[in-house]
Amino acid sequence: MRSNGYIRRSGRLSSLMFCLGAGVLFSGAALSQTQATDEASKSISFLVSHAPGGGYDAYARLYARHVGKHLPGQPPVTVRNMPGAAGVILANHIHAQASRNGTVLALAPGAVATAALFESPGARYDSREFTWIGSLNNDVSVVVSRADSPVKTTQDLFSKELIVGGAGASDNSVVHANILSRMFQAKLKLVSGYNGSGDNVLALERGEVQGIAGWNYTSIATMKPDWVRDRQIFILLQMSLSRHKELPDTPTVLDLARNDDERQTLKLIFTQSVIGRVIFAPPKLPKAQTDTLRVAFDKVLVDPDFIADAEKSRLEINGPLSGVNVEKLINELHMTPTQLVQNAISILGGAK
Repeated sequence: MRSNGYIRRSGRLSSLMFCLGAGVLFSGAALSQTQATDEASKSISFLVSHAPGGGYDAYARLYARHVGKHLPGQPPVTVRNMPGAAGVILANHIHAQASRNGTVLALAPGAVATAALFESPGARYDSREFTWIGSLNNDVSVVVSRADSPVKTTQDLFSKELIVGGAGASDNSVVHANILSRMFQAKLKLVSGYNGSGDNVLALERGEVQGIAGWNYTSIATMKPDWVRDRQIFILLQMSLSRHKELPDTPTVLDLARNDDERQTLKLIFTQSVIGRVIFAPPKLPKAQTDTLRVAFDKVLVDPDFIADAEKSRLEINGPLSGVNVEKLINELHMTPTQLVQNAISILGGAK
């Protein structure tokens, strides 16, 4: 307890100390507020896993047009393409190099969540460490053939050769072709090396190939809606766990399973399609920033302007997932029994 003599001060000195303290307090508060405003108004860099002109690019730009107004300070959002290895190159960058201050986002296929689990070459990350913001779409990938090819039905896939185009080794167009050939002896002749889905579709249009074994149905609706309408292509099989609402009579890859082991392996592999076109951020984001980004995602999904823009752009929003649910799904994937994971790896081995 200090003496009364110690705490007595002249009125002038006391007033001076009060003013100095208040000045420091108010200037500190103002500085903190300024810093918060500056932080909130920083521009967002939104990286997308595929080249311009394809479905992933279209979804990224759709989201970028609307998410800014749901973030503090309404920051501008700039889209930048970082294609390669079906999202693995982008995922490696986000995991190891991207700024962890809430100003970097990414959009990639659900395969980025399983690439390392399935020992895909080059995947140098643990997908459980990413900050998962949400998924815009439950992707349904399909196998298609040109109308002038010999393959016109699902059954034809196993009796007649179909030359299919493929992009990178981790792309659905390659992975799905290998699954069908390895598990079910589909007569697919794969020509890989095309630079993304845009080039792959161009090869199909030119007749360089006769089909594609992994093309997202929503991308067909965006890029080539007339091909389905005018029956320029046949949709032979859905490489997904469930049927798309517009394809009720087209079988899924699960319908090909001959036993429970095959069925369980396919469910593990194709969970990535449920994760779909997923948005994520670097690891170890502070909880407050994670919550802000996830809330913004939820708000975008119900934003009338976003919904109208998606419809105008012919971009389907089918079975979106919250960031919490994406995170839960990925954690469950990593608890899969080892033998089942090894079965999946052996089947996917031809796609490496």
